[in-house]
Amino acid sequence: MKRFTVVFDLDDTLYPERQWALSGFRAAERWAMAELGLDGLAADMTRLLDQGHRGRIFDMVLAERLGQAEPQTVKALVAAYRANEPELTLFDDARWALDHLAPHMALGLVTDGEEELQAKKIAALRIAPRFRSLVITGALGPGREFWKPHPKSFETVAAGLPQDGRRLVYVGDNPSKDFVSPNAMGWLTVQIVRPGGIHDGAATAEGGAPRHVIDSLRELPGVLED
Repeated sequence: MKRFTVVFDLDDTLYPERQWALSGFRAAERWAMAELGLDGLAADMTRLLDQGHRGRIFDMVLAERLGQAEPQTVKALVAAYRANEPELTLFDDARWALDHLAPHMALGLVTDGEEELQAKKIAALRIAPRFRSLVITGALGPGREFWKPHPKSFETVAAGLPQDGRRLVYVGDNPSKDFVSPNAMGWLTVQIVRPGGIHDGAATAEGGAPRHVIDSLRELPGVLED
């Protein structure tokens, strides 16, 4: 392991992203009950999530319940979702991996998404002190310009890690975006497969196949010792 420095993804790599989504759905349901008299919205949104919908869940659930999705109502529902204060927990194997690797190397984190939301997840998990270098793609520039697979987040996290000749490793879960840039930069890439994750079954992007695939982060030291 002395030849490597490990950088982790966050969502569905270190904790179950579904926890965040369900917590947000409950917060949105509380708003909808208070403002619209609609109960049971969390269950409806969970059903849509499980059917593979993501970007338009709020529009869809309001259309189902009210016959239409007024933009202002959607905006308010999304705001309630985003404002939730979740209780998140690391996967057991993620906690183990962080504890096991920390004595041997400085660790990094690259997480994709809007700065406010990703920072809230990191705070809920209380993991910021674990990482020497931590990058949220949404903090790097406007819109989604520097979201994965753009290389800037990987370049930035690497700049904050010790430059001692170790090879960088990126551990993520989503082959549609996680590994394109680190592969191109010569990093070792490792996919953690978590059945039932939000990106479970995602298609592999061109140039985005991971070098190794594991079922538990407890397997990671073995990969680094090959």
